[in-house]
Amino acid sequence: MYTKRICQVLLMMTLAFGGIAWAVQMPLYITNEKDLRSALKAAKAPEDHERIAAYYGVKADRLEAQAAEYEADARAYRNSPVVKNLTAPNTAARYEAIAKRLRQEAQSNRERAAMHEKIANIADAATQ
Repeated sequence: MYTKRICQVLLMMTLAFGGIAWAVQMPLYITNEKDLRSALKAAKAPEDHERIAAYYGVKADRLEAQAAEYEADARAYRNSPVVKNLTAPNTAARYEAIAKRLRQEAQSNRERAAMHEKIANIADAATQ
């Protein structure tokens, strides 16, 4: 009797949580990584992929802006009269490396945006 009750409870929990997992909806606005993961799972319509592409484009723009700030700081450190300590974490070389990494990440986001725009165009052409 006791094991039967446990099996029933486990079955009900499985059905409840399984139903939640299948009910992933496309968020109206993608503002963070959690929304992005939900959007990627739920993307079906061309508009969904356009929304994802827009998010990646905005994120790439932000990363480019951060990279520009780091490059400006690196130039300021290189032109300053302070003695250059190459092992210090705030040297120009470190800032240039961070800027390079940010630019690479921005390029990756631009490629993802282009991929989702292409998916949206293909899906849009298929529905017409």
